[in-house]
Amino acid sequence: MRRITFCFILFLLFPAFVFAQNDEEYAAKIKEFTTDAKFLNEMVDHLPQSDVVPSPLQHFGSIIGAPGILHYTDEIYGYLRAVANASDRVVVESIGKTEENREMINVIIGDASTIADLETYRTYLNQLADPRIITDDQAKMIVTNAKPIYFFTGGLHSPETGSPEMLMELAYRLAVEDSPMINAIRENVIVMFVPVAEPDGRDRMVDIYNYRKAHNDVGPGLMYWGHYVAHDNNRDGFGLGLALTRNILKFYLHWKPQIFHDLHESVPYLYVSTGTGPYNEYIDPITIAEWHNLSHEEVTELTRRGMPGVWTHGFYTGWAANYLMWISNIRNATGRFYETFGNSIPETKERKLQSRRTSKKWYRPNPPLEKAMWSLRNNTNYMQSGVLVALNYVAKNKQRFLENFYTKSKNSVNRGKEEAPYAFVIPKSQRRPLATAKFVNLLRQQGLEIHVADEKLEWKAKKKKKKKKENTDKDQKKKEKAKPKTAEKGSYIVRLDQPYRTLALVLLGKQNFPKDAKPPYDDTGWTLPYLWHVEAHRVDDEIILSNKMTMLNEPIEVKGKVENKGRKIFLVNNTTDDNVTVFRLSLKDIQMFAAEEPFKAGKHDFNSGTIIIKTENNPADVTDQIEEAAKNLGLVVRGVSKMPDVKTHELEVAKIALVHTWVSTPQSAGWWRLAFEKIGIPYTYLSEQDLGAMDLSQFNVIIMPHTRASTNVLVSGNSMVGEPLPWKNSPEYKHIGIIDETDDIRKGMGDQGVSNLREFINNGGVFITEASTSSFPIDVGITRRISIQRTKNLLARGTVLRATATKFKSPIMYGYPDTVAVYFSQSPVFQIRKDLSSYRLPDWYKDEAWYSEVPQPVLNFAKKNILMSGMLRGESEIAGKPAIVDVPVGKGHVILFANHPFWRWETHGSHAFVFNTILNWNDLHVGWPERPQEDEEDVPVAPAPGHEWHQLEKEW
Repeated sequence: MRRITFCFILFLLFPAFVFAQNDEEYAAKIKEFTTDAKFLNEMVDHLPQSDVVPSPLQHFGSIIGAPGILHYTDEIYGYLRAVANASDRVVVESIGKTEENREMINVIIGDASTIADLETYRTYLNQLADPRIITDDQAKMIVTNAKPIYFFTGGLHSPETGSPEMLMELAYRLAVEDSPMINAIRENVIVMFVPVAEPDGRDRMVDIYNYRKAHNDVGPGLMYWGHYVAHDNNRDGFGLGLALTRNILKFYLHWKPQIFHDLHESVPYLYVSTGTGPYNEYIDPITIAEWHNLSHEEVTELTRRGMPGVWTHGFYTGWAANYLMWISNIRNATGRFYETFGNSIPETKERKLQSRRTSKKWYRPNPPLEKAMWSLRNNTNYMQSGVLVALNYVAKNKQRFLENFYTKSKNSVNRGKEEAPYAFVIPKSQRRPLATAKFVNLLRQQGLEIHVADEKLEWKAKKKKKKKKENTDKDQKKKEKAKPKTAEKGSYIVRLDQPYRTLALVLLGKQNFPKDAKPPYDDTGWTLPYLWHVEAHRVDDEIILSNKMTMLNEPIEVKGKVENKGRKIFLVNNTTDDNVTVFRLSLKDIQMFAAEEPFKAGKHDFNSGTIIIKTENNPADVTDQIEEAAKNLGLVVRGVSKMPDVKTHELEVAKIALVHTWVSTPQSAGWWRLAFEKIGIPYTYLSEQDLGAMDLSQFNVIIMPHTRASTNVLVSGNSMVGEPLPWKNSPEYKHIGIIDETDDIRKGMGDQGVSNLREFINNGGVFITEASTSSFPIDVGITRRISIQRTKNLLARGTVLRATATKFKSPIMYGYPDTVAVYFSQSPVFQIRKDLSSYRLPDWYKDEAWYSEVPQPVLNFAKKNILMSGMLRGESEIAGKPAIVDVPVGKGHVILFANHPFWRWETHGSHAFVFNTILNWNDLHVGWPERPQEDEEDVPVAPAPGHEWHQLEKEW
């Protein structure tokens, strides 16, 4: 009787005893689905049994990693909530919604006492994040009591299907198991994870897998991941255009995790991020040390357990800071990622690896096998094993990670006081007032502190340096004469003596990519003030910190207004702000005109492209409509008494079509679509297939953004082997076909699409292409006299370049200064052939050719000092080359962009190149340069193929 009572008391006091027994059936399934004993170890070869918390086997009827099974988002959430409902060690919270209204959740795991007091632990970390509000002694006490947060994200890239599955098993293991290692993790670390960072794409991926199972293992590819973009959902850290990025950033700023670990799948078998370098120049060295400490622990622990193919260093650089996990790297924590070997589909397949994957390297002394049967369970084993090692390492060294977190925050504040730069100043009055306000709001959304100047600002252009003996009197006098810089009262100040100094430097500073470093696979330059066309002055004078200023605590709201409402003429200056275009398109029934040159009216200067509205010949309530639109859009509309003395043309409202592709993932078109919808630009969404099936005369402007598909594929489509591959919504596959539908994704536009597009342009339509897609109208012969030049030495990997306006004052350049910054990545480099100098050609022919087929560069890359931020090598191959080209075709135009006007919601300053084209679609010949009178050549130059002038030559 005593024994029974004693056991009963133990049961009440230590309920964990109930969980001591392992689930033999689960363990047997793990072993069955693991294809080689080398791919398993003692940490993950079992799962404890619980009478209270449901295991994945109990809940789903199958273990995690079982062949043929992928779970939808609601199934994953349902299981994790079941675990949370049954365990006082687990909490599930909602952190926001996606563009398609799917929920995103965060799972929190710790020991019961920690879960019961989460707000206290959150407060600790928020105090360590800001050393200005606590002393060093207080920090030491907090470090003793606090617990670091280790945060994971899974399922960010939807074809990488394993991490959401693994995280369900991890949650159960951490909630139930009572081994010394798991107990140490629970007691010393707060584990958090978002199981599916891209819920929209996850559900589509599961639909596609199920479709393939039902159709002989053949089905459509994952055309859409998220609502807008695919792989680039992990490149949104600067622009914050996507809901998932904003949700996770908001979560991060609330909790302040010390480690952010993103789970990916691609290379064999487990790559642990450190990177080859060059590392981002602004990142704290402590963070880099933590990358290496963690990765070496994982590689060592799994390698000594006999698991092949666990490595680090290669594959990744560590330069670009726009990845999701860099939310932490540039906010005094540590961001890292895994790449495990996923099959994408939950099937066991033989995988044969190339020698470059299996060769021994100094950083990969224990490489993957040349050939192996690979399963989802193998992937689960590797991923979960690495995660457990990392969690255990942080549990053993929790105080170090907390101290480092505090130290990095303190370093940021101190460096901002002691080292240049000391601040960035964003002047209040700028060429783009709305963009300036939106830019400041973006910085606040990123977590930066912004101040408003209470007085006029003044600072020295360069920090004074101590006089050196070698300095001449002339040099010294030159320094003394340097004029100070100023900014008016109300300007915005980003002080760098704040905890997120690194973040400010990354977003506002120039990227100085090392000249001799190997080019990375992503952007090297992104200085946001350049890309937004917003002034932000780096201040190297510490006096700036002494100015009177007030913290900006609310988003800036720009209130629009109408000045001089009683006048008959109204002017809207073309500042190249997005809302200038929205203003015209939203008031489509009001007649408006564009000024073809800059002009002055009263005390105000107006740019070319300024919108002019006459009350006559417009609706009686035109003034009321203008006033309402101005207020809603934050625009200043000025009334004047007489028509400005400037040439004008009417702004006819264009009907716009935006084309995506079925033959290639429509990611770039997705960024355009996101921008158009956020800004408020109405458009019709087409595919390349629609170009061959529709009457295009209903549109005025057709846009085909950058696509990875070649011209051949755009026209002829992909392989037509087998049955059609539909992308259509149905009760069985309810997550696909939401954005657009087709009976067969394999088809291109066909010859009919090319013919329809040619007819559309010849009849006066405007066709806009971007980057690589610019080769399409060239390849199919729609355009003449322009080609894409092959480059041998050019290296411009995602960089910011200087560009200058040409003598041709095209409407596309309305509102812009002569020199601007644009984003460019490697290609295309355009080559234009303007020559019409043959004495054999009559003047009438030369004139007609000049206006109907000779391309005109609108914007050129600078001839020197081209690089503004990032990397550029072999610059002679792009110096002076066209960045934007207007190619006349019949009555219409093809506009070719070498730059990316809507790149990742970052290039706001380039939007108006496209919007000006849309507004002035029917008047792009305005300002067309006169044909130059060139010297004759001895040998006549043959015109572009297809032209019939050789018949005239025969007659001569």
